[in-house]
Amino acid sequence: MRWKRFTLPLLLLFSPLALSQKQYTEAACLLLQHQIVQFAAQPNSHNYLSAKREVDNHCLNPIPAPVKDVVLTNIPAKPVTVSSVKNTVTTKPVNTATATKATTPPPVKPAPAAAPKPADVLKGYFAPVAALFGAILALLGGMLAMLLLLVIVVVLIGFIAARYGARIKGAMEERALHKVLVKELPASYQHYRNLVIPTAKGDFTEVDHLVLSPFGIFVIEVKNYRGWIFGGEKQPQWTLQRFRSKHPFMNPLHQNYKHTQAVKQLLGLTGKDADSVQSIVAFGRHAEFKFQIPPNVMYTSLVGDYINDFYQPCFSDEQMRMFSARLNMAKAGKKVLRKLHMQQFGA
Repeated sequence: MRWKRFTLPLLLLFSPLALSQKQYTEAACLLLQHQIVQFAAQPNSHNYLSAKREVDNHCLNPIPAPVKDVVLTNIPAKPVTVSSVKNTVTTKPVNTATATKATTPPPVKPAPAAAPKPADVLKGYFAPVAALFGAILALLGGMLAMLLLLVIVVVLIGFIAARYGARIKGAMEERALHKVLVKELPASYQHYRNLVIPTAKGDFTEVDHLVLSPFGIFVIEVKNYRGWIFGGEKQPQWTLQRFRSKHPFMNPLHQNYKHTQAVKQLLGLTGKDADSVQSIVAFGRHAEFKFQIPPNVMYTSLVGDYINDFYQPCFSDEQMRMFSARLNMAKAGKKVLRKLHMQQFGA
């Protein structure tokens, strides 16, 4: 067959190469011979035997190194020597391996690291401790600032409660009554809050709430007391008891009597018309009465129902317009009159 005619000569050609040992280069053989000389004193050592075996097997016919011209771009050219006798140029053959080795800079050994100083060692050892201590100080500082802020807020709240607590509680209960009146009374009823009006003695008094309707004028005194209430309709003082502490206060019916008299004077009511001015005392839901209270003393939530029980007309339209005009004038001058009212307490 045709393929056998070409395959057989190729096998005959490459068989000597396949059977022969691979030969090293001259440079590799020189290194192996140097190793043999170095370990000649130890002929039984692994290094000697290994190098001897490699030389015997692979350095019988070493491969010569190819001769190439070495081009050194960073070294100036050597002058050419011209012989005067034979006029021939003599040049010395250059070994490529030697030239390459000569041009390669020796490796630079790294400088030995300086031994750490004791201070640096201590500093590195205590760095985590210092960081932890700083974090603890920052946390304590934040907690201390929060605690200080909390103390300031508590002191401020205590100061406000001690000085303005009664006024704030009273204002809250007055607002609660205002919501009840707006929700439960007819829209035609006129509602006034915190009116400051003059009295017959020339001073001023403040009315918490006043409701103007065709069926009567209702003057309301608001109290926001917490605890047990003891008293009587005609007693000049009532008593507030909370736990074991007792505090006397002025009979609110007597206090509101001054308000009703001031309203009668402002509106010019006398005789039968004056009887249409009704006095009401409203307590918050935290008060508990320990006596038989009069009909016009009640809880704030019941004031609307009490006023709605009056359904007999007692004022004409002309009177209602006059009352509304005078009350609106008092409302417009409330700031000035309140200032005068506060000055009379300061005196």
